[in-house]
Amino acid sequence: MSYLSYLTSQLHEKKEQLIRLKNAYSSVNQLQGEFLRHQTSITHPELTSSTWQGTLARKFIEVREDVILSYKDMSQTQMDTAIMSIEDKISSIRSQIQSLEISIANEQERIERELIREEGM
Repeated sequence: MSYLSYLTSQLHEKKEQLIRLKNAYSSVNQLQGEFLRHQTSITHPELTSSTWQGTLARKFIEVREDVILSYKDMSQTQMDTAIMSIEDKISSIRSQIQSLEISIANEQERIERELIREEGM
């Protein structure tokens, strides 16, 4: 396999990776939006002293608060981290694609110069 073929193959692979990353970014972003929209459903039904009280009610409220904290951590912190990680990888892949495109152009120019030199002989 020639160097130019290798570079072209690498470029194609990086472009496919970029497409997959963009799809993943979109999916995670969408999921985060859904999580945030449904966050209020965790606190329903609202419990008051007139609707439910006693030891079981207190334990239920404690569990609910733990769930709320976990939900917020997942929907905000963890998903934000995933989104930032995907964004970083997208930037990295774009840089690699740009570098490969430059390498391909340079290799094509080198091949053209070589062909011209051979024709001149």
